[in-house]
Amino acid sequence: MAKTDDPVALNDWYAVETLTDVTDAPRRTRLLGQDIVSFRDADGTLVTHEIDAASGALGAALPTREKFGCLWTTLGAPAREIFDIAEAAMADRRFVICGWFKMRTSGPRVVENFLDMAHFPFVHHGILGAEPHTDVPRYDCEIRRDVDEVWATNCRFFQP
Repeated sequence: MAKTDDPVALNDWYAVETLTDVTDAPRRTRLLGQDIVSFRDADGTLVTHEIDAASGALGAALPTREKFGCLWTTLGAPAREIFDIAEAAMADRRFVICGWFKMRTSGPRVVENFLDMAHFPFVHHGILGAEPHTDVPRYDCEIRRDVDEVWATNCRFFQP
């Protein structure tokens, strides 16, 4: 996969490693078609670098953040910080890292899966849906340009 030139994808934050897995030994992964490496330097600071495709040498340093037990980075210049989950900071909450699941998919497919509730009775039987309750009542979907988000509202679905 070639490195993307999509500015929307480049200018977003991505969780690339579990913090407990990042040591002084470099961990190599791919982000949007770009090879990157993450490690803790001699001072224990988290660093992430692009890897030059031609030489295999360390390339440009990338911005990094620690949040939700993960190392986050970006290949671009995000206009905003990583989203917040208020519950993650509550003292009475337990935080559990459950590992990674990598999927070969596309952004539009992820959005379609989120917006399409018809899969609930078949994929999430007994939790989010159940056969024979497979009808999806009409709901509203819109792109809210002011916040650059897709919103589905008035969603209703049978849940056991």
